[in-house]
Amino acid sequence: MGGPGRGGNDRLIGLGGDDWLFGDAWEISDEGRGGNDRLAGGKGNDTLYGDANTMSDLAQGGDDQLVGGEGNDTLYGDAEVMGPNTVGGDDHLVGGSGDDLLFGDGAQVSQFPLFGATGGNDHLEGGAGNDTLLGDADTSSGTSLGGDDWLEGGSGDDFLVGEGGLYPFGGIGGDDRLDGGAGNDALYGDDFAGLAESAQGGNDQLNGGAGNDILYGEGLFMYDHASAGDDRLDGGAGDDILVGDAESVGLAWGGTDLLIGGSGNDHLYGDEIDFSFSQGTADQFLFETHSGQDTIHFLELHVDIILIDSGYGYGSFAELQSNISDDPHGNAVIHLNGTVDQITLAGVQTANLTASDFLFV
Repeated sequence: MGGPGRGGNDRLIGLGGDDWLFGDAWEISDEGRGGNDRLAGGKGNDTLYGDANTMSDLAQGGDDQLVGGEGNDTLYGDAEVMGPNTVGGDDHLVGGSGDDLLFGDGAQVSQFPLFGATGGNDHLEGGAGNDTLLGDADTSSGTSLGGDDWLEGGSGDDFLVGEGGLYPFGGIGGDDRLDGGAGNDALYGDDFAGLAESAQGGNDQLNGGAGNDILYGEGLFMYDHASAGDDRLDGGAGDDILVGDAESVGLAWGGTDLLIGGSGNDHLYGDEIDFSFSQGTADQFLFETHSGQDTIHFLELHVDIILIDSGYGYGSFAELQSNISDDPHGNAVIHLNGTVDQITLAGVQTANLTASDFLFV
């Protein structure tokens, strides 16, 4: 389908079997536009395309609704391959039961370094099963722009990525919301592999939910002159690991993040796990009542801020100071509620803490 043509608003139902459903055509090009379609896979291991297999040359996807149903399904909100200068629609994808793979836009976005694609603002729901949700695409290139997506893992051990696999060059991540739900989930605000060169992460909100989750504000790695977004990470219930930016930031710029461990025994890293050459900014660590026994790694004194909930009864550093002491390893331990709720500051001694490191909220 090409030219100024536009697909209709269609309804496709797969029923039984392993079905392939296309909302509009095999290929959309030359400013063609997909319709607003509704696709339901039904039983079986289905593959659903909201618009087409391939989009190119200013093509634009429609605002589609895809439901995988039973089985291990693969859903593309727009197309498997989105070429340069294409625009994804605002799609709603529901995996259903089974271990599903959901792409908000496509598996591969743009193949040219100077002309990127634009992702839609999509809503992805994994449902039951161990699902993989990518807000935009598995592989992005050029100056691709991610959409502002909402990903919900549902039950099961899910893998959620706000954008996709890797953002190189001047790609810009969207401002995404990721909710892991029940299960032991892995959440990445922007890209699993990370941000490279001058790519920019979005300002994302990550909530692990119940279970032992791992949350990264951006992704595993950041390279060169990439910039992290200002993210909010909430581990929820369980023993979680929260990383404000990436496992390794290198010479890239970290964001100004807010980390909330939630209940359970959590480990919080404001910028990165491998703290070496990062150019981090001020991060905030919020500890609400019943926060458990948590550990902050690589706290930057007089830069990062520890937020203490008023429910613990402290209104100033002077009131809290008598409940801070070093453990046998020389790490400061803040006893918020005796030995029930406490914060260990790895590598920080009590004598080096001042009122500027705390805020009581």
